[in-house]
Order: sequence, then C-alpha cells, then structure tokens
Amino acid sequence: MRHLSAWAVLIAVFLFAGWGLNLFREAMERWLAFGHPVDLLWMALGLAIAIAGTAFLGGFVYYRDKKRNKLTREGWRARPVQRRRRPDRTPPG
Repeated sequence: MRHLSAWAVLIAVFLFAGWGLNLFREAMERWLAFGHPVDLLWMALGLAIAIAGTAFLGGFVYYRDKKRNKLTREGWRARPVQRRRRPDRTPPG
C-alpha cells in the first residue's frame, strides 16, 4: 500500500508538470494569435508550474538514490555519480 501511494504522488506531480507545459503552450498560441498582454502572465505561470513539477521529480529521484547509497562524491569537481559495482574478490575453493 505504501508503494501505491508513492506512485500516486509521482504520477500526480508528473501530470501537474504536464498541465503546466500545456498551459504554457496554449497561452503562447493565444499570445501569438491575438497579442494580449495577459497571455504573457499565463505563459509565465505555466512555465513555473512545469519547472516546479520537474524539479520535484528530479529531487525525488536524487534523494531516493542518495538514501539507498547509489551516489557517492567522486569524479570531476565532486559531482554525484553513480557508484560502480565491483565484483566479489573471494578466492575460489
């Protein structure tokens, strides 16, 4: 049940970000067709919603991987990279 609620939240945020992109697209079409200044505000609102939804999804994935120790501070300028799996070095026998 816990996984179902997590999926529901992620899908809702994904749809929210998609709605923001659609709002941006429709407002841009109206602004190009008619040139009303209020359409610029709707474009800014739609873009802000899309960016917020995408940032939430990216942060969710980042902190989930961080919690499961799939990220380490390695590489150029200490950026987070995916941890490499090393084969077991147990001697046969």
